[in-house]
Amino acid sequence: MSVQLKPYEQSHKETISHFYLPEDQLNFTAMAAESVQLAEGDPTRNPVTILADGKPVGMFVLQDGPRVQEYTHHKSALLLIAYMIDEGEQGKGYAKHSLKKLPEYVREHFPGTTHVVLSVNVKNHSAQSVYKKCGFVDKGERKLGEKGWQVILEQALEKNI
Repeated sequence: MSVQLKPYEQSHKETISHFYLPEDQLNFTAMAAESVQLAEGDPTRNPVTILADGKPVGMFVLQDGPRVQEYTHHKSALLLIAYMIDEGEQGKGYAKHSLKKLPEYVREHFPGTTHVVLSVNVKNHSAQSVYKKCGFVDKGERKLGEKGWQVILEQALEKNI
């Protein structure tokens, strides 16, 4: 299996518009098409497509700008938001593989970034587990969000060697 992270392209639009998540997962994230639409009007939002063997299977957004400071004191951090894998593609390891590739992607596309931070609902135990297995650390920070308490996780990025 070949998993790649690519900046969102218009050619991904048709596929991501058909992504589906069950109601219980929609409580924790946004749909890909919605994320792209929000990014079109906000230059701080950078949508990223998760590809498996060249086919879009998921998406997330890396956000910079002032909002990041609501989640971390690191000045050169990015905020990972709206992470999702299409329901029909879940359980195939795409989340783990894409998150393992995230540091390399960030170093290439956002040089100078030292950390990636995210918030995950305290009730979303499966997502917390995947993020932690892929290098994100819970340092005890919590934030009250629109859908309840959020665990703030962060990943320090190694510098290019």
